Amino acid sequence: MASTCGKRKFGKQIQRRQLDLPEYAASFVNYKALKKLIKQLSATPTIPAQSVAGAAQDVPEAQAALRANKEVFFFRLEREIEKVNAFYLQKEAEFSLRLKTLVDKKRVIQSRAVTNSKAPANYVSLFEGFQQFDGDLNKLQQFVEINETAMSKILKKWDKTSKSRMKELYLHRAVEVQPCFNRDVLRDLSDRATTARLELEAWAEGENIHFDTIRPVDRSAVSQSFGPDEEDLDLQILQSASSGNLQTLREWAAKLQPSPDASIRATRTFLAAINEFSDEVLAVLLESGLVDINAEDDINERNCLHEAAISGREFVLKAGLTAGVEISRCDVYGRLPLHYACMHGRVEMVRELLKAGPHTIDVMDHDNFTPLIHSIVKDQLACAEQLLCNNARIDPTSESDHIPLNLACQYGSIPIVQMLLERDARLLPDAEGLYPQHMVARASQSPQLLLLLKQHGANMDQRDKLYQWTPLFHAASEGCVGCLRTLLELGVDAGAVDEKGLAAMYYAAWEGHLECMLLLWSHSITLQSPQKPLGFLNGLKLQDSCHDHASAMDDLTDADNIDTADGIPDLSLPPPIIPLRRYGHNFLDKKVFVQILFDPGSTGSILFDQAGRHPAARLTISSKLSDLIPRTIMLPIQEDSRMISFQVDNLDTFAVDFEIFPTFGSKVIAKTVALPNMFKAESSSTGTCSLPLFDPRLRSIGQLRFNFQVIKPYHGDPLEITHFATYWKATSAADHEHNGLVTGSSLSGDHIQLFVQLTRDRVPVLYPQFAIECHGIEIPICQLTYNQFRAVGVERGVDHLEMLRFSQQSALNDLAQAHRQLASSFLSLRDVFHHLPLSVSVNISVLYPSAVEERASHMTSLPDVNTFADAILTEVFDHARIARDQNPDIMRSVVFTSYNPNICIALNWKQPNYPVLLCNDLGQIRDLARDVNALPDINSSGRASMSIKDSARIAQSNNFMGLICRSSLLNVVPALVDTVKELGLVLVADTSDDASQSDRLDVSQTTDPVGVADWAYRMPDGVNGVMKANGILRFNDTIDM
Repeated sequence: MASTCGKRKFGKQIQRRQLDLPEYAASFVNYKALKKLIKQLSATPTIPAQSVAGAAQDVPEAQAALRANKEVFFFRLEREIEKVNAFYLQKEAEFSLRLKTLVDKKRVIQSRAVTNSKAPANYVSLFEGFQQFDGDLNKLQQFVEINETAMSKILKKWDKTSKSRMKELYLHRAVEVQPCFNRDVLRDLSDRATTARLELEAWAEGENIHFDTIRPVDRSAVSQSFGPDEEDLDLQILQSASSGNLQTLREWAAKLQPSPDASIRATRTFLAAINEFSDEVLAVLLESGLVDINAEDDINERNCLHEAAISGREFVLKAGLTAGVEISRCDVYGRLPLHYACMHGRVEMVRELLKAGPHTIDVMDHDNFTPLIHSIVKDQLACAEQLLCNNARIDPTSESDHIPLNLACQYGSIPIVQMLLERDARLLPDAEGLYPQHMVARASQSPQLLLLLKQHGANMDQRDKLYQWTPLFHAASEGCVGCLRTLLELGVDAGAVDEKGLAAMYYAAWEGHLECMLLLWSHSITLQSPQKPLGFLNGLKLQDSCHDHASAMDDLTDADNIDTADGIPDLSLPPPIIPLRRYGHNFLDKKVFVQILFDPGSTGSILFDQAGRHPAARLTISSKLSDLIPRTIMLPIQEDSRMISFQVDNLDTFAVDFEIFPTFGSKVIAKTVALPNMFKAESSSTGTCSLPLFDPRLRSIGQLRFNFQVIKPYHGDPLEITHFATYWKATSAADHEHNGLVTGSSLSGDHIQLFVQLTRDRVPVLYPQFAIECHGIEIPICQLTYNQFRAVGVERGVDHLEMLRFSQQSALNDLAQAHRQLASSFLSLRDVFHHLPLSVSVNISVLYPSAVEERASHMTSLPDVNTFADAILTEVFDHARIARDQNPDIMRSVVFTSYNPNICIALNWKQPNYPVLLCNDLGQIRDLARDVNALPDINSSGRASMSIKDSARIAQSNNFMGLICRSSLLNVVPALVDTVKELGLVLVADTSDDASQSDRLDVSQTTDPVGVADWAYRMPDGVNGVMKANGILRFNDTIDM
């Protein structure tokens, strides 16, 4: 979902968690009721006896009412805290007892030596018991965390509504002191469970490792529970029988008869044999009369019917049903044999179990999953059909129930959806407020599902209860082209706006889904009259302006009424009226900048060999260097935490440790390290790294992948800040939370575009293409030396002296002509700087290929980004010093631009004097109007597209001056202008694909009918400048306030 939406509304978050944790649902803080209470109390008449004496008379009635009824709110809040705390203490005691039982069983097993290649049968169930404990403990930890957040948010809401300052004090004195919010007990439980599980794994593989040194195994105390060789003997007998020697098994059973523990051993052997051994072996065991067929495993609490359903053993199932084994018996997960039969697609078993116990068809396990839900999630069509034929419940009975139709839509099962709809399943919203049609559009499932839902009465313009999004928004935001096309064909409202007044086109552009943008655009053009192709956008823009204006007025009203609960006025100062000027940007003086970038999602950067082995964990990133603070990322990695940056003094000693822990534990699950040679290698300015993950026993259990970039400080002498002024930009906000709207900058006037790249001998030269044709051969510029490059120019008839003379004498009067002449002049950047008048401002457009372009063009001599950036900066700095010596009063204005984010990052971090703008080619006019084939005067290499979200994130996190985006895109989605500028970035509109030399910008205020192409080149409202087709980058004149 687009990050512009912000995080999911907390009210919906807590509802979702209640659905995911049904066992805990009733004990969550009633966040919704507390919000309603605040609203009710604010409308309650003030009680005079409770009024604060001497309170200001002009306090708004709502605030006064809240303060007068403060006791009512906090009484209710304290009852909620008590409810959460009581439930937590109950669960804590339960978990402590469970862990003690598991650890005791582990010690019993460990008291015996492993004498063969296979661990004892009860090892598997015990290990599963520890995994179950970890999962359940994580649920309790989530319960604690979400309730702690709920307390904080409801107190914040109270403070905001009543204009008081209660939150921090109440959290400190009344909330954090509660046992449920003390993480020490949970951390200890997690650590003990992790330690026990690691020891058990080591023991099963023949290693006598004890991580827990406090409580060693007392072998003498536990060895009496079982004979040391009994279980091994039983296993050997089974293995012998499996090879066809059933007589040995019968003899073993006969010898076992007089033994006092005969039934226990035979039953244990039978349960262990269900998964692996033949029906003949199992039949012999049952014929012995020693097996208690109703017995359950004492750890996972499964009987023979559970095991039969899991392993698919029809013989055992029939034997159990014939013997009357209870089919409604739940295991430790709350699951019946029917649940497992549905999960594993055992259709015949489903039929037999339903025949024996039809009352079990709608039983829910501890996750609130019915057998039908399991069939849907596991895509077991035949099982689902069998359940539905036996009238399985298809609609929820409470808010905590999962909705089968919604899940079937989410998992994209057309047959199951069809069966549910044929049985009149209702179209209902889930805990997040999403209807089935939203699930289909968001999950990029088959568009046929939308048609199916439509046939059964689904409203394709239905708004969800999360952001007021229709299915069209979900499809556009997630890039689901097929669903988007189907929705448009069904005639949905393409101009609908959400609660923020934004259309689906905005989210498609923000996420960079070009094909979705084109579909929405072509649909809007088809619906509009030729005279007004963009009327719907103008209306949207007007609505958005009104919405913003109303919000601003509300904020002003709130600001005028600020007061505290005791009548003491708020002493915080209002924001300054004069914009804050920010000079230059943060840069590397002596340190090295290392940036690590992870791929988000559950299948992103961290992959375990056993999927789902560690469902809840956190990644800690640290270094041995003392001045670097460790960073922690919750797994799976989210979009807002995928980038980690370090600034280090020396790469020779910089190694990065990656450690994975349980979410709230302190015992390492897995670990790896990135060594210094990876970052300090000459070719390691950028790269991809894959590292093995090792467990505490140094076994490889997975891998960690990430991209990285290393930016070294400028190798030469940077420009002195005292002698060379930096650029500046003015913003409207001075606080640390908001970058503020850019209101002005030192950039003004026209800048001539120079396409710059390096030759093989590291000389910056001017040429607009990565490669040059020479005698029919395409040769990359980076493969030629400077002399060879000049020789190619001479061969083409270029007169270098004439070019330099033109630059010196005529460039100032005709920048457009100078741009065209210099682009193919075969001159070095040094020569151009030397002859170009100082009053001519320069836009150095750096051509640096992407990794894909580099491989495709075989650019084997391409320097890394540090070398590349240093070479260009050296020429710029040397020129600045020479120019200052010649004329101290004039400084040439220089701007760096590029479509390659890596070279932009390098140029920006190496110096603070000159601004850097990242270019983005998304939404060019040739995409929006296919009959327009316009190109800039000089067609250059390296143009690249990315989502507006990614380009804005890169620019903001690396302190760029701003972005250059296509004017056609900004005109189609005008709301992007405000979004980018509110991030504190300058925004320039790129009209460089307008081949016409007429200044189309002057017609922006006309009312004459215009075509799409004409309109796309207009200057979008609110931008800070324009990049024109003739190579002129023009910034708006600064208003110095």
